[in-house]
Amino acid sequence: MIFLLLSLQEQMSAISMLKDIHPRSRHWVICTRVSRMWDYRGGVDDGDIRHVDLVLLDAEGTAIYAEIGSDNIKDKKPLLSEGKVYRLNRFRVLKSKPSYRAVDSEFMIEMTCHTLIEEASAYEPTIPLYTYRLTKFPDLPVLVGETKHFVDIIGLIIEVADAIPVQLSTHNRSTTRRAITLRDTSNYQIKLHLWGERASEFDADEVYAIGQKEPVVAIFVGMLMKSYKGEHSLSGNTACRWYINPDVPETHDVLHSLHGSFEPIQRIPIDDQTPVAQAANPEAQHRTLEEMFSISPYDFPLEGFRCTVTVSRIDPLVSWCFPSCNRCSKTTLPDGVGYKCPHCKCTGSKFKYKICLMATDGTDEAEFVFFGDMGRRLVRKDVRMLMRSYRTTDAIPSEIASLVSQKYHLTINVTSKCFKKPQRSYEVKCIHCAYGRQTTIPTIRKTSSPSLDDTAKAVLSIGCSSGPLKPHKAGDVHISLPQDLEDTPPPKLSPKLPMLKNKQPPFSTEHPAGTNQGRNVRRQLLMSSDSTAQGSDKHDDSLDDTLAHGLRAPTTSSSNVPSGGHTSA
Repeated sequence: MIFLLLSLQEQMSAISMLKDIHPRSRHWVICTRVSRMWDYRGGVDDGDIRHVDLVLLDAEGTAIYAEIGSDNIKDKKPLLSEGKVYRLNRFRVLKSKPSYRAVDSEFMIEMTCHTLIEEASAYEPTIPLYTYRLTKFPDLPVLVGETKHFVDIIGLIIEVADAIPVQLSTHNRSTTRRAITLRDTSNYQIKLHLWGERASEFDADEVYAIGQKEPVVAIFVGMLMKSYKGEHSLSGNTACRWYINPDVPETHDVLHSLHGSFEPIQRIPIDDQTPVAQAANPEAQHRTLEEMFSISPYDFPLEGFRCTVTVSRIDPLVSWCFPSCNRCSKTTLPDGVGYKCPHCKCTGSKFKYKICLMATDGTDEAEFVFFGDMGRRLVRKDVRMLMRSYRTTDAIPSEIASLVSQKYHLTINVTSKCFKKPQRSYEVKCIHCAYGRQTTIPTIRKTSSPSLDDTAKAVLSIGCSSGPLKPHKAGDVHISLPQDLEDTPPPKLSPKLPMLKNKQPPFSTEHPAGTNQGRNVRRQLLMSSDSTAQGSDKHDDSLDDTLAHGLRAPTTSSSNVPSGGHTSA
């Protein structure tokens, strides 16, 4: 027994505490408990897992956020279980994300394919079960609009509602919602909503049964403060967890404030619940590109239009990504060693997709722009992975080049560029269906002779040279592809990521896509494409991790300073 105790102490001496790790070393060995673990699917219930998030806790009560990327989920996620203790080494230590921090820590951990995970059940008694940093109820309204700041609260459950299906205006599919009302020691009440899987996982029957005999105190962690129609409430999705009647000092404080008396929990049935606002936007109507061109941008409906188009070409002179501001999502500009937003002066940024494609339905041709998450859904690969793969390559990524001749059913709306210039540029709002690669690209046939303005609409094909443009045949009239977008102009990339330059042979637009020559050119173009990515990767940090209410609260730059922080054993 003494020998085992000494052996355990020797092993602990070789383990580093979370407060001591930093990015300057790669040889850290830590022993932590997985306090929380959840899948991030991009704010939807049934999307692909983009990454797995964890909150790790060591013997000193220090917590840190950890992440498993999409490439390593299959190998690493089965090795971990929430609540168990593990010995970890060969991981990366990075600077913490600027938003959606589950815990306050300067650094975060990234598990890679080299990370070694070994269960260490012998250390379980020495490591606390969970961690939290409580915010007082009166301080919660100040956090309205802080959609990227998680909060933890504790209170007495006084009402619990049955889970109901709701349809939000920001989502195509319905989801599940459960309402819970909490009260603090000062009789201040706050309502919270659990969404999706979290609403289904909450055992309302058991909580209600316990609440008929004794008070039920709960700690909810990983919540976001929301506001809908003037009513403040907390919202909990994938990052949310709860602890019922935990044996911690804060629980005893809540029970002591009751002075030995309590009111049984009230059960709110489905019929008595006020429904969340239904989707207000009508269904977008289907239109051809020619029909949409005849409609003024000022007359476009809010829901936009649907269309079915085939990608015809890509302009190699337009960048496929841009540095986006973490606060307002606009394009940032180089500023010293980093980037700075000229609009809100924020210095936090990350690269997002801005894929500009020319597509046609046989009646006309227009530009389609896939921003951010729409670009990731199109390519099915994270923008950071694509940037790393093509950091020193002067060609358009094969994942984007292979989109030529792909057919899609989309919902679109006009960009701000359409209000300044006659050319049409559409932002893709939703990808409804992908029909796959087509054998031919629809040819545009005009009944009237093209004017000088029509001839000027000729565009670069994906493989054209960087020399001057050649005029197209009179029968093939295309809308020109702009080299910038007024709403988000292409960035000047950092020296580590040079702008893309095309060195491929010309892809002539004078031959219809259905001819043998056109097929040979496309075959030559796509020979460098290795494969199509099959999974989704990490999300954009600026995207919300919750199912928000029908109206989104405006984002502000104020920071939250929660009060009271504890780690419970």
